[in-house]
Amino acid sequence: MTAGPTTSTTPPAAVVPWFAVTMTVRNNAGTIEESLRAILPQLEDGGELVVVDALSVDGTREILDALARSDPRVTVIEKRCNRGVGRNLAVRAARAPIVLTQVDGDNRYAPAVLRNVAAYLRSHPRTGLLFTVGLSDRDPSLTRFFAWRRDAFELAGGYPDTQEREDPPLLLRAFRAGLVTERILLPRIADDLKARPVRYAPNVAPWRRGRHTMWAARKFRLMGFRFPEYARLLWLTHRTLPRFGAGLAIGGVAYLQGAVLRDGREFLEQDDKDQIPAAAEGSVSGGMPPPPTDGSNLR
Repeated sequence: MTAGPTTSTTPPAAVVPWFAVTMTVRNNAGTIEESLRAILPQLEDGGELVVVDALSVDGTREILDALARSDPRVTVIEKRCNRGVGRNLAVRAARAPIVLTQVDGDNRYAPAVLRNVAAYLRSHPRTGLLFTVGLSDRDPSLTRFFAWRRDAFELAGGYPDTQEREDPPLLLRAFRAGLVTERILLPRIADDLKARPVRYAPNVAPWRRGRHTMWAARKFRLMGFRFPEYARLLWLTHRTLPRFGAGLAIGGVAYLQGAVLRDGREFLEQDDKDQIPAAAEGSVSGGMPPPPTDGSNLR
């Protein structure tokens, strides 16, 4: 008897993703599903999503676990951790050579924006880091994200083990490591889904925000940014040249003020209750709610 044709039962090789979207979340049940509905379609043709959940107690974990069971592109890690540790865990768990960090579960991202930024970095092999800014975003500090080549992220040393102000030290190390860092200005990155008081809206004249801008610049000085490095950060984060010029002028005065007043490390712990924490042009914010107030430290 002549043997008929054989059919291979070997499953097809899994597609290795070329870019990864990474997120850190805690208690985002009110926004995470809408955020994911905007992110998942952007994973077509080689994307993956890695989410670190810092032990949410509001239903976020159940939403993520159900998604991971139904979508092989999604990896969920559950661990009590702070924001810096969570970001590093997500990057390490990702398989792709290009990783997007500080993607936020409180944002509804514009169609294709995540994939297009990753594709831009893929086509510019000399660039190690892309810093994204949304021109029309209500608060660009809450919607921008980073795109890294994995080797560049590792060279910069990853995020520090902190809950707050975890991104400035990483950017400073990236600057000093000589990484090629580009700014990419997009018409829109995302809509912030979390309700914010009107007084927190940042789209006001920079001179009206002078008090907070000076306060933020003095903090960057204490975090180790020399003024040229602070100016470089302003250039990456600015939306318009007038805003960049205003931020540079106000920041220069703030650096002088900090030196004259001999700011110490305790100044970093001060909070300007009348202003927006980490939302000025030139400041950098993250994407996980603050730790619980029951005495635990999310570590």
